[in-house]
Amino acid sequence: MLYVVTGSVAALLHGVPLQPGDLDVTPARDRENLERLTRALLELEARQYPDEPFGRWVVGDDGQHCWVAFDPTPADREARASWMPDPDDAASFDHLLWTRHGTLDIVPEIAGTYEALRPSATPIDVEGRCVWVESVADQLATLTVPRRQKDVHRVEALRAL
Repeated sequence: MLYVVTGSVAALLHGVPLQPGDLDVTPARDRENLERLTRALLELEARQYPDEPFGRWVVGDDGQHCWVAFDPTPADREARASWMPDPDDAASFDHLLWTRHGTLDIVPEIAGTYEALRPSATPIDVEGRCVWVESVADQLATLTVPRRQKDVHRVEALRAL
C-alpha cells in the first residue's frame, strides 16, 4: 500500500517528544491502492467511532480547511454505524477509525495529497520496514496556518529540528 505517515506520529518519528493520539496516514488515491487499503481496513476490523462528534471539513474563503461540527440525524448515525470505504471515492476513507490495534486517521487530502507529500517525504526505518514520513517542512506548513493550541509545542519542536 502506498501512503505517507503524517500528523503526530510523523513528528514523533522526526524526534519530537510527544504522545500521539492516533496514526494519521495519507494514502495514494488511485483505485488500486484504495482497494489495498480497503482490504487492510477490513483485516484491522476498522470502524468509525460511534460517539465521536459529527462534522465535516469545509473550505473557507481563504482556502483553509476547517472542521465544522453538526448535530447528526438518525440517518447520519446509521451511515456511521454501517460505514464501508469505497475504492472509487477517496473521500469515503476520510475518517477517524477504531481498529484492533488503535486509532487510525485516514487523511486523503487535508494535510496534502500523497502525490504532493511523497516527493519530499523522509524514508525512516521502523522495525526493519521503510516508512515514508511527511517532511518537517510540510508538517510546519500544515500546522502553522491555522494554528491550533495543541500544536504549539509540536511547531516549536519541529522548527528546532
